[in-house]
Amino acid sequence: MLTTLSIPIWGDWSIVRIIHVDDEPFVLEITKEIIQSFDREVEMRGSTSPKEAIELVKETEPDCVLSDFNMPEMDGIEFTRRLREHSMIPVVMYSNVSDEGVTSKAFEAGVDDFVVKQDNSDHYVVLMKRIRNVVDLHRVKKQLLTPPI
Repeated sequence: MLTTLSIPIWGDWSIVRIIHVDDEPFVLEITKEIIQSFDREVEMRGSTSPKEAIELVKETEPDCVLSDFNMPEMDGIEFTRRLREHSMIPVVMYSNVSDEGVTSKAFEAGVDDFVVKQDNSDHYVVLMKRIRNVVDLHRVKKQLLTPPI
């Protein structure tokens, strides 16, 4: 039996809801401001606490989590491990750490993508494209795994 997959291009799938966790409030603010300036279909909520971010994910069921690596409460790898206990929502690690060992451990913990923070504003376009890619892939997988009615 052939199943038809209907993937909406607009409508519900055009909006991307993101929880951003970073211990630097300025990073949360500037990232949200810049990303929303060129992609009005993005809704971002920020948290400086990884523990609070996990609770936000449980409460709001966002489309993606954007996580820093270096945070005092727990690092992004431990955050991802704890998040994976409750959710398979896409996680993009967004950090100024570019060490391959950290990147490798992040992927082992369940991160879907890793983007290095940079000083130029062009990297925000790349960041948003990478977020949309993991969100779209997650949505397609979820739809494929949902039995037809």
